[in-house]
Amino acid sequence: MKRRTNRIRPSALTPGIVLQAGLAIALLIGGTAQAASIPAWLDDAISEWNAENPELQIEFVDIKDSYVWYRVPTSADIGHQEIRSSIYEIILGHGYKLGDDEELVTTAKPPSPTAPYKAKKCWTRSFVLDIDALSNTTSAGAGQRERAGTRQRMLTSMVCQDPAYWFTGFRVLQ
Repeated sequence: MKRRTNRIRPSALTPGIVLQAGLAIALLIGGTAQAASIPAWLDDAISEWNAENPELQIEFVDIKDSYVWYRVPTSADIGHQEIRSSIYEIILGHGYKLGDDEELVTTAKPPSPTAPYKAKKCWTRSFVLDIDALSNTTSAGAGQRERAGTRQRMLTSMVCQDPAYWFTGFRVLQ
């Protein structure tokens, strides 16, 4: 009896399959690299927040799972609603609008410098930035200047509860 192997024969790899696989890998690599960076406005906004609120410092932790993670020490005076409102105020103050009507409660595993990652209760919210409204962006087409389609940028924020810190993550998709 002849033994069957599950190898793919080179003749079975059509150019279309190879092209699709290559595009999928490029999108995966490109999307991850782009999402795993801190927008300059966010870095500046957090520095400004820290200067104005010395009792409530937002400290950079890490970039993990396409989110830029920060932490804020917990205190008896500040609950999750105040933390979430402060984070949303930073986002809304930089031109973003609410992307949906309500927050969602979910779980995430923010990075922890001292302990293993554990799932935490998180509140998440999406925001949208209309890039065209911020600038007079046009694109060249067929020899004439015409208005580009509506360009938007989406930001997702997450605020996670922890006994010692509030973790907050930001993911900006270009």
